[in-house]
Amino acid sequence: MYDIEKIKKDLESNLSEFRFDHSIRVADEAKKLAKYYKLDEEKAYITGLIHDIAKEFTDEENEKWVEKYKLPKELLLPEFRNIIHADIGAVVAKELYGLDEEICNAIKYHTIGHLPMNLLDKIIFLSDKIGRKVSKPYIEEIRNLIYKDLDEALKIFLIKQKQNLENKGEKIHPITLELLNSLL
Repeated sequence: MYDIEKIKKDLESNLSEFRFDHSIRVADEAKKLAKYYKLDEEKAYITGLIHDIAKEFTDEENEKWVEKYKLPKELLLPEFRNIIHADIGAVVAKELYGLDEEICNAIKYHTIGHLPMNLLDKIIFLSDKIGRKVSKPYIEEIRNLIYKDLDEALKIFLIKQKQNLENKGEKIHPITLELLNSLL
């Protein structure tokens, strides 16, 4: 259904080695979780593979995509630097590969989550967090919990993320806070 090899080649030539490796890790983790939770494995794999397609875009590229798709201009503000790639990645995935709305939504919300999150959204969100070479100490707890209770893993991750941000004097995104409050 999806031309995975073409997408891999595109990503490998357009992403840094670090980002490409991360994308493969996330895709592999998403596929395993999809199998465990009886979701379309190929769909989860392709979503994980492409989730960071726009992560390394320049400010100019981001501006171009925001303008082209009439995305909120606030995304260009410095405080959204770490999450703009999700919104842009969703429209890039649709334009370049014709990926469906469910995949594009999972890409769009893989950084902050949203309500309501479907199974693919949760799998991609958490796969992104555990699919890293270097991770925070509590990620091992999330890795163990993720195959027992996806919602509990999501809740614990969000609690830890909120604490980490507060320790750095930063605030959790309002949509993420709304998600966390719904899980509490």
